[in-house]
Amino acid sequence: MLKILRKDLRTQIGPFAKQIAAAVPTTSPLSGFTRESSYGWGPAKARVSFTAGNSKKTGNHLVSIRVAPNNKTRGLYVAERAGAKQGKNNRGKAMIRNLNDKYPMSGKGGRFAYSKFRLLRPDAIQIAKRIVNGALSTINKRLEL
Repeated sequence: MLKILRKDLRTQIGPFAKQIAAAVPTTSPLSGFTRESSYGWGPAKARVSFTAGNSKKTGNHLVSIRVAPNNKTRGLYVAERAGAKQGKNNRGKAMIRNLNDKYPMSGKGGRFAYSKFRLLRPDAIQIAKRIVNGALSTINKRLEL
């Protein structure tokens, strides 16, 4: 039953994950994020994972959507969160200002994938609830026999 639940969650939440990854620009947002730089830039890929139980870091969750660069670059990680926390040092202020000019960050979290995730999250939660409730009713029916 757990295998079926995982498969259903991955396949039905997968389109949401692809939409979130598609919100990340395929070309670098700034000239410093070219493939030749230490940050690099490439297309993003989304993964849906199923995690039953408690998480030590983030509390209870069932489904995770992770957006990562398709290659081993780190530009997406830097640009997504740049400016989310204003530190005391001046490093990167010009980069944050330039990113905010082109891709403003609304609230906390991130400027590409996370902002799209916030829009799609309620629908994804409803689908996950429907899948879990269906699995629970199937389990209950089997236990009654």
